[in-house]
Amino acid sequence: MYYHSAKMTPRKVATFRLDDELLEGLQEVWQRDGVQPSEQVRRAVRKWLEDRGVIKAERKRAATRKRS
Repeated sequence: MYYHSAKMTPRKVATFRLDDELLEGLQEVWQRDGVQPSEQVRRAVRKWLEDRGVIKAERKRAATRKRS
């Protein structure tokens, strides 16, 4: 699943300290699923903030139907 916002906002660089276990997990997901660590972190932080009502959930696009 790839989250893409219709409006692209400029991103700022942020520095965080993570335990080795977390970094290794991010690398494993990158190798397995092809999702870069920075994108994994963005998704996790966005979900965490949405769950706490700090930011609104992004609208999901409707699935397209196959024609028969």
